[in-house]
Amino acid sequence: MTGDPLAVVSLADDLFRRAVTEPGSVDDHFLEDWMTEAAAAAGGPPSKGTARAMRRCVRDARKLARYWADRDPEALPDWRNGVDEALGSRGWEPLLDLAREALEVSPSPEAFEEVKRQHRAVHFTPWMDGVGFEEWRAGG
Repeated sequence: MTGDPLAVVSLADDLFRRAVTEPGSVDDHFLEDWMTEAAAAAGGPPSKGTARAMRRCVRDARKLARYWADRDPEALPDWRNGVDEALGSRGWEPLLDLAREALEVSPSPEAFEEVKRQHRAVHFTPWMDGVGFEEWRAGG
């Protein structure tokens, strides 16, 4: 993967937001276009792990759109609560997988912070709490 792996995480985040806030717009055509855009952001054909996480994002976006089609997302304090309500914390796993791959492929302070953020969303516990990117990198 030679593109911007963090851009794929951002696209997945946007996909979930749209599935909650605009569920009617998340149809097969939109999801096909999203996959194309995410693959381009990955820098070409994505790795096996990235492709698997992207497919899971699409499946989960479909579930979110179905769930929110008959509900009012305006009542939510934040659209992210809509993901939690419909999918539970496991709904964030593909984004954590994408962030981990980004950190592995292109280590950066931004990727490190994204893994920390996504890990907390999935597991409700900190990852590398109190450890910075440089310290993590020096440790291996």
